Amino acid sequence: MSYFRSYFEKNNTLIKNTQVNTSKNPTCEIFYGSAYSRFIFKIDLTELQSKIDNGDLVVNDNTKHYLKMTNTIFGDEGLKGQNRQTGRNRATDFDLELFKITEDWNEGVGFDYEDAGYDFTSGNKTFDERPSNWFKKNTLTDWQTQGAYTGTGSTIYSGITFDNGNENLDVDITGYVNGILLSGQTNNGIGIKFSNDYEILTADTDRSVAFFTKYTQTFFEPFMESVFDDRISDNRQDFVEKTYQNLYLYVTKGTNYYDLDELPTVDILDSTNTPIVGLSGLTTTKIRKGVYEVTFGIDGEVFNCDGKKFLYDNWKNLSIDDVSLSNVKQKFIPKPLTTKYTIGDNPKELNRYSIQYFGINQNEKVKRGELRKIVVSFRSINEPKTVLFDDVYYRMFIKEGRVDVMVHDWTQIDKTNENSFMLDTSYLIPREYYMEIKGKTHSEEIFYNNYIKFEILSEK
Repeated sequence: MSYFRSYFEKNNTLIKNTQVNTSKNPTCEIFYGSAYSRFIFKIDLTELQSKIDNGDLVVNDNTKHYLKMTNTIFGDEGLKGQNRQTGRNRATDFDLELFKITEDWNEGVGFDYEDAGYDFTSGNKTFDERPSNWFKKNTLTDWQTQGAYTGTGSTIYSGITFDNGNENLDVDITGYVNGILLSGQTNNGIGIKFSNDYEILTADTDRSVAFFTKYTQTFFEPFMESVFDDRISDNRQDFVEKTYQNLYLYVTKGTNYYDLDELPTVDILDSTNTPIVGLSGLTTTKIRKGVYEVTFGIDGEVFNCDGKKFLYDNWKNLSIDDVSLSNVKQKFIPKPLTTKYTIGDNPKELNRYSIQYFGINQNEKVKRGELRKIVVSFRSINEPKTVLFDDVYYRMFIKEGRVDVMVHDWTQIDKTNENSFMLDTSYLIPREYYMEIKGKTHSEEIFYNNYIKFEILSEK
C-alpha cells in the first residue's frame, strides 16, 4: 500500500454579508447564529497528477482520497462584535457538508476575524475590503452566487455528523478527486459549510467549529491523503494449489522501474512448454510502475502439484518505447495446499527471530523528496537462516509531548523475494519521525525492539 499527501494551495473563510477576509489566519471558524460562515480551500493536486501521469502511482477501484483536517476544539470563542456580546461557543450535535466551488478565486491577505466597529447584522464595516469574501471572488469580479455555494447540485458529501464538536474531519472525497485526476474536471476547490438547516438557525450566542488551516505553525496542517492499493504479494516461492495466487513481472531500465507500452498477457506452461488447460491468455494488472501482476489458481487434478515439478509463467505481448520484445519465461514450482498447514501435535516451542532493517539509518537526516526502499529482514535464532514472512507491517508517527500522533497506522508491506516497502518523503513535513516494525507468525507479533527515528529536512 502506498500513501501520498496533497496540501492546500489556498484557503479562506467567507462570512455572510461581510467583506471580511481571514485567509492567512492559522485557524478557520465555521459558525452559525447571528450570521454564518463557510470555509473554502483548493487542494494542490499538481504533484499527485504528475505521479499518476508518469505511472509512479496507479489509480484503481480501491484507490481512496481522504480529506483530513484537525479540530482546534474551541476556535476563537472570545470573538465579539457590536451585536454579539457573548462571543461564540463550541457547536455540538451538528452536520457539515462539502460542496464543489464552480469558479476560480483568489485567496487574499486578511487575518483578523473581528473588528471592534463591525456590525455583523447590518453589514456595516470600518476596515478595507479584502477579496475574496462573501461577495467577491477577486478584486474585480463578484461571485455568481454570493458565498460560493450554488445549491445542493454542488454537494460533494453531506451529513458529516459531529457529536461533541471536537472531532477531526476525515471524509472520503474519492469521486470528486478522481473526476479531476482522471476525467479532466476543473479543480476550483471545495467549500465546507453547516448543513442548510443549521445555517438558518438564529441565536444570541454563535455556535462554531474550528480547524487548523494551511497557515498553522503546527504539524496539523490540513491535507488530502491518497491511499493506493498496490501491495505486492508474490507467491513465486510459496505457490500452492487450489487457491488463487499471484505472480509478477518486474521491468527495470538500469536500476529504475520502467513501464511497458501496454499490459502483457500470460500463458502457464508445463516443463515441455505445453499450455496448462484453462491457463492461457491470462490478463494482467499493473500494480505500480514497472510491476505487473497475474492472478490464477491451479487445480491439483489437472496438474499434479507435488512440489517437484516446475511450471513456467510465459509473459507475452511485451514492448517498450514501441520496440517489441521476446516473451519472458519465469519458473515456479506449485506445491500441495497442505504445505501451508501443520496438522498434528502442538509445537512445543515457536521459533525466535531477530529483526534487522536496511535503507535508513537510526537518527539519519533525510532530505525531503528522497525515495527510500526499506528492507526488513527476519532471522531465525533457533535455525540460523533468514525467513520470508507473509505478514510484516510498519507504522509511522511523530511525538507531540507525550502523545504519539499517527502519520500512517500499521500498514502491510510487500513480500517479493524480500520484505520491503518504499518510503516516499516528498510529502512529509520537515520534522522528526518515528517508525515501528513488526511481523506476525503463529498468531504471535514480533516487534523490532526500538523505534527507528529519523528527521526530514527541507528540500531547500
